[in-house]
Amino acid sequence: MLRATLRTLLVLVLLMVGVGSALAQAPGWKYVEAGFTSINPDGGDSVDGWFGGGSWEFGSKNLFHVFAEFGEVDSEGQWAAGGGWHGLLGEAADIVAEAAFVDFDEVDGFRVSGGVRWMLLTRLELNGYVNYTDLDSFDQTSFEIGAVFDFTKRLGVGASYDKGDDFDTARAFLRYNFGGR
Repeated sequence: MLRATLRTLLVLVLLMVGVGSALAQAPGWKYVEAGFTSINPDGGDSVDGWFGGGSWEFGSKNLFHVFAEFGEVDSEGQWAAGGGWHGLLGEAADIVAEAAFVDFDEVDGFRVSGGVRWMLLTRLELNGYVNYTDLDSFDQTSFEIGAVFDFTKRLGVGASYDKGDDFDTARAFLRYNFGGR
């Protein structure tokens, strides 16, 4: 199942890059964002909260980035910090690989992610990730999709949905870009 999903994702990425590279510029990696989050555990009631964070690219060709995020869901603090690599698919899209240390109300561990960020149009970004999170005795694989629409070169709105084994997460947010688009 996972192998077929990854194969399908790769074919879609190659098609998207071919169509989108003439229409858009590269995704931005220098931004801050904040918004609303809702976590829906299997067999339980959903809990809501907020988050804020950002990303900054660096390196001689700006192929690396660091990121951090903090927030609160149902009166429980959470944060993540890490770094990653992005590039390879030309001007309109990036393959992304990330690793982060995560902490959910004093339960800590790590998350690794791989995926694609693609500027479908000059102001519309689509993205998709496969995430693996390991927190003490709890682990989860999830599939995330999202979009960001930029009203201007600096200000945009976005949403994402992360479908996991044990819980799903939905987000809506505002993003301020510092440059790179």
